[in-house]
Amino acid sequence: MAIAASGAVSFSDLRTEFSGAGAISFSDLYRGGTLVKGNAANNTATNLAASVPASGTINFTNFRSTAKGWRKTFASGATNQNASTIFGSDYGVDYPKEIVINSGVTLGATSTSDEALEINTGGIGSITITNNGTLIGAGGAAGADGGDAFEAFVACTFVNNGFVYAGGGGGGTGGTGGNGTVSSTVNEGPTYSAYSTYWEKTSSFIYVYWGGSYQGQVFNSGQSSASFSGKTYSRSGSVRRTFNDNNNFWYAVSRTYSSTSSTTGGSGGAGGVGAGYNQSAAAGGSGASGGTNAGAGGAGGTGGGYGASGLNGSSGANGNSSNGASGGTGGAGGKYIRGLSFVTFTNNGTVAGGTA
Repeated sequence: MAIAASGAVSFSDLRTEFSGAGAISFSDLYRGGTLVKGNAANNTATNLAASVPASGTINFTNFRSTAKGWRKTFASGATNQNASTIFGSDYGVDYPKEIVINSGVTLGATSTSDEALEINTGGIGSITITNNGTLIGAGGAAGADGGDAFEAFVACTFVNNGFVYAGGGGGGTGGTGGNGTVSSTVNEGPTYSAYSTYWEKTSSFIYVYWGGSYQGQVFNSGQSSASFSGKTYSRSGSVRRTFNDNNNFWYAVSRTYSSTSSTTGGSGGAGGVGAGYNQSAAAGGSGASGGTNAGAGGAGGTGGGYGASGLNGSSGANGNSSNGASGGTGGAGGKYIRGLSFVTFTNNGTVAGGTA
């Protein structure tokens, strides 16, 4: 407890605050000594005994309103804070440490790999966090988990009088639409090419050539069309050439067949981002249209609110060749406290998300 701002101050008061037991003198209480610590150069916190002189004249009035410890007060917003940076080299010194977030001030995480505030390893001495403002984790990208608001790796006391919000999970990506097929009729010819493409009629048989390749034989010389390998060939027009005293005749030939081509299903829409620091939960994107007879992609899922999971993406529509794919799973909401086993937590405010 801090020394009173007015009234009598005794050595007993000083011993209680800075030593705890045993006889002390003013020479033991210079700032920068073993009882009243000074600040390391990289310690950004305020020394609660800054009015105590480091040398020279010292008296009881120097100790009014002082306390043992360092306090970092956030009076304006910041991101990705960690205790070891706040207290610098003094983080590993056995001395009380306080972090206070003022009302109306927000600490946020800019990525899901960071927290708004982390009490990281290496801290020694009592560590107390009083949040009168807001801690917010990062929102998840499409399909990704939301980030955490606060994480502790060493023992600490956390009093929440404000808001502690984990990031929401991103919505799942929409499923790809099913593939399609398109059938059409191809008509080729009539065409004639000596020794390459022709319809040959003999007194007993018919032989069909196309592009220099033999297609097949018909045993009824009166037949004017025939099918080979899924294609129908027809004699076209008058005789183009005769052989062997008019017993062999060559004609132009045409062919008809069905052609099937594949079309691709539409891509799924992107999932919406989850709510987080400087980011609102967003609806998922629409799926893209597929090709002819193919299915459209499914819509992406909406991102989750603070600490909530994102919605799954919708399945893609079926095509006439294959079914649409299932949508992607939405990301999980983050934790408002991670490392709960290290934390003595008092909640007088509002939290969103889970703990771990």
